[in-house]
Amino acid sequence: MSEVSSNYFVAAASIAAKLDYATKVAQRLSLTASNARALTLRAGQSAAGFRPLTDAIHRLSDITVSSSKKINAIAAVLSRMAVEKYRSDSALKYFDAVYLQAQGSRHLDSLSDVYERTKLKQKELMTQYQQKIQQLTQELEAVEGELRSAVVLKVLCQIEASQAGATYQDALNNVAENVENIAETIKEQIVFSRQQVAILQ
Repeated sequence: MSEVSSNYFVAAASIAAKLDYATKVAQRLSLTASNARALTLRAGQSAAGFRPLTDAIHRLSDITVSSSKKINAIAAVLSRMAVEKYRSDSALKYFDAVYLQAQGSRHLDSLSDVYERTKLKQKELMTQYQQKIQQLTQELEAVEGELRSAVVLKVLCQIEASQAGATYQDALNNVAENVENIAETIKEQIVFSRQQVAILQ
C-alpha cells in the first residue's frame, strides 16, 4: 500500500478509534446525569432547580453517544473506501504504464473496455468518498456544537448548587465539574478527528 493510501487508512481508523473512546466517555456523562438525578431527589426542594439540568445532561449524553456511533460508522466506511481507492488508483497506474510501454501494439485496444470501467469505478468511488467526508465533517461539527452547551450547563449547575444548601452543595458542584471535564475530553477527540479529516480530503 502506498504511503498516501496508508495515511488515508490510518486517518480513518484513527477517527473510528477516537470516536469509539468518545462514545465510552459520553456514557460516563449519562452516569453523571443519573447520579445527579438521584442526588436531587434526595435533596428535595432545595435542589428543585437542578432537576431540569439533569435532563439536559442526559440529552447531551444521548446526542453525543448517538453522534459518536454515527461518526464511527462513517469512519469505518471511509477506511474501507481508502483501500478500494488504493486498489483502483493502482490499477489505473498499471494500465497507464502498459499503454505507455505497449504503444502501437495491435492487442492494446483489448484493454480499453476494462480500462474505461476502472476509470468509471474510480470516479464513482471518489464521488462517494467525498460525500462520506462531507457527512463526517457535518457530524463532527454537530457534536462540537452540542458540546458547547456543556459550558453553559456547568455554570447553571454551579448556580443551582449554590442554592441547594451546604449538605448537597459540594456533590452538586462535583456534578458541574464532571459535566465540563467529560465534555472537554469528548471535545478533544472531536478536534483530533477534525484534523484527521483534513488528511482524508
